[in-house]
Amino acid sequence: MPITRAEAETIILQSGWLALQPSTFQKTVLSRSLLQNWDVGEVIYHAGDPPGGIYGLVHGSLAVSMAAPNEAPRFVQFGIAGAWAGEGPFLTGEPRRVEMRAITGCTLFHLPLDVMQQMAASNPDAIRRFAHITVLHFDVLTRVIDDLLIPNTMRRIASVLHRASWLQSRSIPISQEALGGMANASRKQVNAALAKFAQAGWITTSYRTIEVTDGGALLRFARND
Repeated sequence: MPITRAEAETIILQSGWLALQPSTFQKTVLSRSLLQNWDVGEVIYHAGDPPGGIYGLVHGSLAVSMAAPNEAPRFVQFGIAGAWAGEGPFLTGEPRRVEMRAITGCTLFHLPLDVMQQMAASNPDAIRRFAHITVLHFDVLTRVIDDLLIPNTMRRIASVLHRASWLQSRSIPISQEALGGMANASRKQVNAALAKFAQAGWITTSYRTIEVTDGGALLRFARND
């Protein structure tokens, strides 16, 4: 069943960036946002696209990919319900720096760039509110970097799985190839790690989905405990 606007507003205020903002600001954002549905595989925006507004995920799963200059985007993170992204062009006036794609069918709020600019012009404090999205992204990227600095490949894969399951509520819609990209590991290394984790009872696997049954055990293993 399609999500109604009232249901979407309730969901988006339960967690994430907008839930942390003052109620008057929340009401303004929601009253001026568009509720949109995206199909599996659709790209919300590419790296290099012209400046645009922000998106808040109500339902579904998003893949966020980043790229170094002159390199192809690499999948680094999931978007989860309550997460907002796309604030960069508002803050800098520059094109998109990341790619965001729907892994499943998704429902999102979209606050257009011109509306954000109008809000900031009438109330400069809105700039600080929108910049808070970037701070929350920094918190996530700190964990991404921490995962990638784990020297042991199997422990690194375990930590990435824990992070992904924490964000995705245990069921992770991901292929082994994509998991290898997130963990900087080969397909062979991912296969070996998943077999070990499944044998230990920490995960179960099916086609393009990994179900984490014991995230705590994955994290303890990843942290060498």
